[in-house]
Amino acid sequence: MLRQSRIVLIHISLVLFAVALIARAAEVQLWQNRQWVARAQRQHFATAELPALRGNIYDVRGVPLAVSREMVRLSVAPREVKDRAALARALGRLGLARSWIARATDTGRAWVVLPGSYLPGDAAAVTAMRGVYTEPVVDRVYTQREATRRVVGWVDAKGNAVGGLELTLDSLLRGRTGRSTEARDSRGRRFESPEDVDVAPVPGDGVVLTINQELQEISHRALADAIDRMQATGGDIVILDPATGEIRAMASERVDGPSFGSPVVSEPFEPGSTLKPLFAASLLMHHRARPEDRVNTENGVYTVEGRTIHDLHRARELSLAEVLRWSSNIGIVKFVSRLTPREEYETLRDLGFGMATGVPFPAEASGTLRPPSEWSRQSPASLAMGYEIAVTPLQLAAAYAAIANGGELLQPAIVKEIRAPDGAVLYRHERRVVRRVMTPAVAATVRRMMVGVVAEGTGKEAALVNFTLAGKSGTARRVGGGRRYEAGAYTASFVGLFPAEQPQYVIFVKLDHPKTEIYGGEAAAPVSKIVLQAAIAARDATLDRRALAASESLAKVVDSAAAQIALAHDSEPTDSALPPVVLSLTDRAPADPPGPAMRTVPDVHGLPMRAAVRALHRAGFHVALAGWDGGEAARTAPAAGTAARAGSTVRLVSAP
Repeated sequence: MLRQSRIVLIHISLVLFAVALIARAAEVQLWQNRQWVARAQRQHFATAELPALRGNIYDVRGVPLAVSREMVRLSVAPREVKDRAALARALGRLGLARSWIARATDTGRAWVVLPGSYLPGDAAAVTAMRGVYTEPVVDRVYTQREATRRVVGWVDAKGNAVGGLELTLDSLLRGRTGRSTEARDSRGRRFESPEDVDVAPVPGDGVVLTINQELQEISHRALADAIDRMQATGGDIVILDPATGEIRAMASERVDGPSFGSPVVSEPFEPGSTLKPLFAASLLMHHRARPEDRVNTENGVYTVEGRTIHDLHRARELSLAEVLRWSSNIGIVKFVSRLTPREEYETLRDLGFGMATGVPFPAEASGTLRPPSEWSRQSPASLAMGYEIAVTPLQLAAAYAAIANGGELLQPAIVKEIRAPDGAVLYRHERRVVRRVMTPAVAATVRRMMVGVVAEGTGKEAALVNFTLAGKSGTARRVGGGRRYEAGAYTASFVGLFPAEQPQYVIFVKLDHPKTEIYGGEAAAPVSKIVLQAAIAARDATLDRRALAASESLAKVVDSAAAQIALAHDSEPTDSALPPVVLSLTDRAPADPPGPAMRTVPDVHGLPMRAAVRALHRAGFHVALAGWDGGEAARTAPAAGTAARAGSTVRLVSAP
């Protein structure tokens, strides 16, 4: 009886075990099927990501600024290596350190990941050996020009975009990652997968920028030198093509280190007197003033709404053209008072201030422009002088582009083209007009007034010998840490249109808190001259040289020829080689009301030819070169000190 009970117990146990086994099998095969299939896939197959080549970035001329290339990382399983001596020699040829070669051939280690990445061709001898495994990676190579790299941005070691255009255009540049699958045996050896499940990576799109690398580098060097000479805390330069709105250069420097993004688009400032030509255009558009209209400038001291305004250039009265030429605060305040607060506000709003330009760059600021409902009684005067408003360098350059191109405010652009991996053009920048802000006639009149600023006014330090430049300087007080204007702290700026007739560049230069020179005409204007001279001399700075030559008058062509003769050491031109030609004054001075009928011929004896011609032009005379042999000025006819009618011709003869 006892024996039968034991047999029954054993049978029940076996039945329960069988039921449990069947239940477990059912659970594994029915309910846990996907989990175990996935585990088997992981054990028998290895899937690796194939990184996509990041799209290349080029400058406007097609010069590569950022290029991706396929590389490989190496890993070694030392116990699988058959010929460790051959592996050591091959790794040595790759330039690997001896300590890493020793690790890679140490059978006491199961797995060694080697540092660095290598070109597939260079590492071919190593990757062909048993026990060496590869991982494809993408390496990003950038231009060596530091100034351009700040605009382009960068990616980290994992290929993630960190800053600049790399970050803004990341969705276009990064492409789509691929996938590769390999089979593995019980020993971990890899074989080609029997199933075709590979997915090829798709490279990113290429991007062509509007930036000219040559001009960017010129701007960067000129800015860095100016900051050093002026002991400034920083500065910015932006160069814009006014015909298309394309940005040719945007350079920024900060003494205390680079700031986030690009200050050209991310750091607004109070523009000061550089707003005056924009208000002059508004006055002309509203028929509230003409260039020859005059206002009482109070001999340089004027009180309005309890605030006393001073002029550096004191005068009893000035015309609108002279207000720009001498940057009269009193004059512009009185002229702008002819506009209603709404018209004053709309002038600035329509020029794009107070709103982002939409350029694809990280952290673009909108600036500050408060509506008239938030103004104080002093706000109209403050705005006329360029205070109580904050603009970015790019916004200001875009506003001046309207003066340069005949009155159209354009949307700035930094992307010229987007190209698919096969080279097909997916996008090409087209000129986009935001709105018309002035008529072509008004724009031309303002340009002529701005020529006077450079020829005779506060922007003389920007004047070029062979080309006419229109411009405006600005000097604005800076706000300190306590939100009050800091004593002795200024922002010096200058905006130039080059050349004045059919401008190809709008160049804006700003220096923050310069110590040695504080005025825009003395600190920033010379920097624009240096940049323009270097751009003209550069091999390719995106200048239409035929149009540039055609835009210049006979006066400047002759001036250039005479300058070359004066600088030559191997020629002695005679009267027949260079006959006397009258150098016209009309392109060197604005069409302002004429001065006194009689003027005194200046003494230019001993001056170089260029300086002598410039001195006579500034005195109000036409110049004829007679018998010039390349030396210094000897005499003039009429003689120095003689009273002659303004606009008459003075013959200039060189020393024998």
